[in-house]
Amino acid sequence: MKVLMISLDRGMFGGGFSGDVVERHQKYADLAGSLDVLVFASEKFQNRQWKKNFRVFSTRSSRTTHYKKAFEVFKNLQTQNFYDLIVTQDFAAPVGKKIKQKYGLPWIVTIHGMFFSGRWIGFNPIKWLLLREIKKSLYLADGFKANNQTTKEKLFTWGIKNPVLIQPTPANIEGFKTEEKPHNEILKILFVGRLSREKNLAMLIRVARKIQLPFDLTIVGEGDERKKLENLSKGAKNIKFVGGKRLPELAEYFKQADIFVLPSDTESYGVVLLQAAAAGCAIIATKTAGAMNLIKNDRGILIDVGDEIKLEDSLERLITDKNLRNNLAVNARQMIKNYDSEEGVEKVVEFWKKIINK
Repeated sequence: MKVLMISLDRGMFGGGFSGDVVERHQKYADLAGSLDVLVFASEKFQNRQWKKNFRVFSTRSSRTTHYKKAFEVFKNLQTQNFYDLIVTQDFAAPVGKKIKQKYGLPWIVTIHGMFFSGRWIGFNPIKWLLLREIKKSLYLADGFKANNQTTKEKLFTWGIKNPVLIQPTPANIEGFKTEEKPHNEILKILFVGRLSREKNLAMLIRVARKIQLPFDLTIVGEGDERKKLENLSKGAKNIKFVGGKRLPELAEYFKQADIFVLPSDTESYGVVLLQAAAAGCAIIATKTAGAMNLIKNDRGILIDVGDEIKLEDSLERLITDKNLRNNLAVNARQMIKNYDSEEGVEKVVEFWKKIINK
């Protein structure tokens, strides 16, 4: 089958910030037969052909023209490929709706936790209009993929009854596993993720600047907030930004870290939590849907979203209490005990086939 995916993930083009996204989508392509990915991206992103059956295209557009350009690029691609299925991220749903209306192709929407969070909207009237347009679009979709039960239940409250596959994003964690951690003289704290507002990295940086104990904080990732965050950490010699990293270099950062912190305002799953668990890190995370689904039974420390005081207290405890760190790290490994990324990829592709044959 031929599948077109419409995405916001610029990691599809490769480069330092792509993690395992290219590897994962190549697996989708191999199982499905053919996968093209159209990404909302500017002119600086060039089209890539990773293999004959896996290609990535840029809309070569700005924020105000992403939807229009995406549909134009789709029309050109469709004349050459005749796709069997369209898969869009939630924020690209208006494009999926237009394709569905004009071409009648089967359409699946992948729902992420951020979509249901009002934090990305704030008081911006344009974003409220966007939310309304996305929500209207969803009623035309033939199926949905969600990372957790909470997201599925939210769709049901909106009256959406079409099939929903609950399948967390498959992630390669084999390369992150380690039996022995280094004995760091100065503790290493790690954050990995997109440097964007919903990750609330600013809270972690403020806390790191307050704590008067020896440690190093390494921040791995790229994003629109990088300059602002670097300014916030200015003068703090123990806070370092290293940019985005691909496998296997990314895995080494996890293996070297003692503590992993995910201070997000919203996470539908949190693949980095699995990676941190595999690498033997003690984990602190905010109570997002994704983190609460994974971190149970003393597998880590959960704090309320935006609770800066609790984050400071939790970090100080882990820095000073080696036994607590070790116990949490051992318990965290239970997250990955029965995890099978290959099975996750297979389930997604089987769901694609189900929707095509519906």
